[in-house]
Amino acid sequence: MLALPDGLVLYHGSYARVEDVDLARCAPGRDFGQGFYLTTDYEQARSFVALSVRKHKADTGEEVHGGYVSMFKVTEPNLLQFYAFEDADENWLHFVAANRRNDLFSCLVSHYADFDVIAGKVANDQTARTLQLYVSEAFGKPGTEAADQLAVAALMPNRLSDQYCFRTPKAARCLMFEGSDRYDE
Repeated sequence: MLALPDGLVLYHGSYARVEDVDLARCAPGRDFGQGFYLTTDYEQARSFVALSVRKHKADTGEEVHGGYVSMFKVTEPNLLQFYAFEDADENWLHFVAANRRNDLFSCLVSHYADFDVIAGKVANDQTARTLQLYVSEAFGKPGTEAADQLAVAALMPNRLSDQYCFRTPKAARCLMFEGSDRYDE
């Protein structure tokens, strides 16, 4: 069960060392919307270093060698509104689809708007293809029982790690930087 206890250590993989969370630099259109993404899985964060390096180069043309896994400790989570999707089920699927394609399930974006932190399964490289097929209507119209069942069935065999999206300035203030590890990849 995903939780947000005081002292929870979370990891963030990036081309740059991140000590201070700047939500303005966080891209929209991600699984749980715009926010600062972390995980309890160190190796998952480390795997995002290479992806971040590639994206940074594509966006800026700047060559970067290696990156960092930055560690944060959660403080005062009792101040935050927290929601966790426990499984990659239809509810999770619809919310991720709504954040990736703004003409799908728009009521869900507003339904979850008041949460400072949203957690759930991560749509990693293995699931990204399934999600793309879902939002492009390859399984049928998103939201129909048939399309949802096909997409969820395709997602279930994957062992999905977790992700925590810190979406508000109040949430970002509840993250204490603990250090970072450098990786040359």
